[in-house]
Amino acid sequence: MENKYFIIELIKNGAWPVVAGFTLYFLKDKIGTLIGGGIKSAKHGETEIQFFEPNQSVKPSIEEQQSLQHLIPIDPTGIRNEVESRINEQLAQITDENNKIDILVKNLAQQHINNAFEKVYYNIFGSQIKLLEFLAIQTEGKARIKAILPFFENTKNTNPDTFESWEFSDYMNFLLTWDLVKNDADIWHITKYGRAFITYITAMEYTKNKML
Repeated sequence: MENKYFIIELIKNGAWPVVAGFTLYFLKDKIGTLIGGGIKSAKHGETEIQFFEPNQSVKPSIEEQQSLQHLIPIDPTGIRNEVESRINEQLAQITDENNKIDILVKNLAQQHINNAFEKVYYNIFGSQIKLLEFLAIQTEGKARIKAILPFFENTKNTNPDTFESWEFSDYMNFLLTWDLVKNDADIWHITKYGRAFITYITAMEYTKNKML
């Protein structure tokens, strides 16, 4: 099974913490530079959401860096050991250490992508997905602000209570934060991450007709 299908199957079965945890244990000092990110919350009205942004927390102590325990996710399910054993059995069949590391790194990298896009999908508005799709089919993925402003205006007019105090910049900030779009004066364009996100939710068969 190809790596991308392997990791999707692991995720569907709740095994991604094991992939990340075992990779961290196996790679030790090599994996440190691959992991980053902290949680930041954003609040609008009575609703609060959380999303990942570049880590601004204090660096872990030398003892923590050596133990790596702070990098191993907590298992709230109680089934990680079982899944981890299965992964270890599969890895035991790979005799070439370089191939083993390559497989683990690819799975971990894919999981980082999946985690990010799952968080984006959880918080993104349906109108923002349509905006990304609109930009994706434009020449060079670019459009002037007057072409994408209606996405915000229609959403605000349809949901006046929710977006009463919102401006266009507030609406676009989520997409900018996740690097799904870029802005240059009055030109907006979709990034490679924005295109990848659309590809991801299409492949996962997620509905694009979300609320708002």
